[in-house]
Amino acid sequence: MRTTIITVTLLITVFISCNKQKKISSDDSRGKVINASDINKNIQNGKDIIYQNATIMGTVDFTKSKNADLVNANLIKHDVNSVLTFYDCTFKGKIIAHKKDKEFKIISDFNKSICFVNCTFQDTVDFSDSDFKDVVTFSNSIFQNFVSFKSAFFSPKGMDFTKSHFIKYAEFNMMHVSGNCNFFDAVFDDNVLFQLSEFNNSVQFNAAKFNQNANFTKVKFKDDIFFNYAEFYKKAQFNTSVFGGRTEFIKSKFNLISEFKNCLFFSKTTFENAEITGILTFENSIFYISDPINFNLKILKESDLILDNTVVLLKK
Repeated sequence: MRTTIITVTLLITVFISCNKQKKISSDDSRGKVINASDINKNIQNGKDIIYQNATIMGTVDFTKSKNADLVNANLIKHDVNSVLTFYDCTFKGKIIAHKKDKEFKIISDFNKSICFVNCTFQDTVDFSDSDFKDVVTFSNSIFQNFVSFKSAFFSPKGMDFTKSHFIKYAEFNMMHVSGNCNFFDAVFDDNVLFQLSEFNNSVQFNAAKFNQNANFTKVKFKDDIFFNYAEFYKKAQFNTSVFGGRTEFIKSKFNLISEFKNCLFFSKTTFENAEITGILTFENSIFYISDPINFNLKILKESDLILDNTVVLLKK
């Protein structure tokens, strides 16, 4: 029930925020081919942007706004003050919010909501080091190439990647997420990296599919997390991570090697009816509430569950 309420609340927030923007422009972009240079010009001038069912040709570049600050000798920060709203759009070129050359690293901060709903990105998407101060959604979108949100900051209004599909390698490492995080029913066809990220609020990966390696090592989950019905087809790594709230992997599937070594589980933890067809290890982990012996796993043989040096401090 709690996970359902969290998901619905986030979706309602995103829906309201994005749909407000549908009224911004009277221009009908449906079926049109839009040159990215037109979008870049509006970004430079701080104009709100809304497109529906359009094809965007060329590179969308957020590092050319007129609001740029030299943060230090090697860092330039651009402030994007446009509301960005795209429905059912296809982006043929790159999405750039981060650049690096011999002299400077250039990053982009987003002061208003950005909504990409049911969009297709055919080239690379790079929002590394961006600071998102409002709602962020990429729900029902397809990423056909490399995507990076490395070291990005997300506001208390959260981030939503519900039902998104990542075909190539995806980076979500070293992020700081203040609000709810939603990857419900997302699909990762290639390796995905969440290493060293920090989530201050609830995290939702219910029904997500990880077709290659999933790296969640050294992650701080400060609130409840839900991986119910998630499927891990290759290696799943959660080593040295901290689970501060309720932790659920109910009826999840682990098909190769799944590692939860050196972890801290501070609250109720359940792997009820999780299906293990490989190795599941909790070596050197500490459980404050739940006992992994009572997880009621669906496992082929007892030796596939490794509990060496596991500590249970409180049994309830």
